[in-house]
This record gives sequence, structure tokens and C-alpha cells, in this order.
Amino acid sequence: MALFKRKQDDEEYNIETTDLLIVFDNDNRTSDIKQIDYIDDESVTVEGAYKVPIKDCEISVGKEGRNFFYRAPQQSINEVERLARLEQNIVLSQITSYREPEMPNATDLTKIILMGLIAVAFISIIFIA
Repeated sequence: MALFKRKQDDEEYNIETTDLLIVFDNDNRTSDIKQIDYIDDESVTVEGAYKVPIKDCEISVGKEGRNFFYRAPQQSINEVERLARLEQNIVLSQITSYREPEMPNATDLTKIILMGLIAVAFISIIFIA
């Protein structure tokens, strides 16, 4: 039966979109086009280059994917670039500062006191009974 056959690799659909971030610098009349790495509810991010608030973008749909237009003065563009670099640096510093958890090597005072109380209670039960 053809209904239960597994699809061949060439029949499977791999849908990939190539969403683009287009940054217009109003002061210098230049633009920069980058492929978006990820999008969340608050921002559009190009790793290490831009992190733009999604509310500030104009969104259109093209043949290959969505286009996010960000029109801003040079100062604002510098700020979103700085935020992207800062986020990347924070992630890299968190990755490189990983230390394995330290196992407790000595018994602490609370455990010693509890063991002593249990021993005293056990000895008193033996002598009373």
C-alpha cells in the first residue's frame, strides 16, 4: 500500500527561510544587509553584528523569506551593534568560565553534632533498657 510507505529523502520537504535584516543608516545614506541568526519576541539578532528591537523594524515578505528593515541614525546603529557585541561577549565569558562543581571533601560541623547526638541517644537507650 502506498499510504504506509516511508517517503524517500528527495520527497521530504526541508523548508528553510532566509530572513534578512536590512539596516539603513539615515545619516550616511548607507545600508547593510545581513542574514538573521535568530528572532525572539523582543528582538532580531545577527550574531556579533546587530541586535535590533523588533518593534523598530518594518517587516515585509519576499520570495526567499521575511525582510526586516531598520531605519535609524548612526548613533542608534552604533548602539545596536554594541549590544550585539556585548551579548556575544557575555555568552563567550559564561562558556569559558565553566568550573566543575566541587564535591564536599570534609564533613561539616552540623553532621558531626548530629552523629554525636545519635550516638548519645543510642547509648542512653542501651543503658536504660
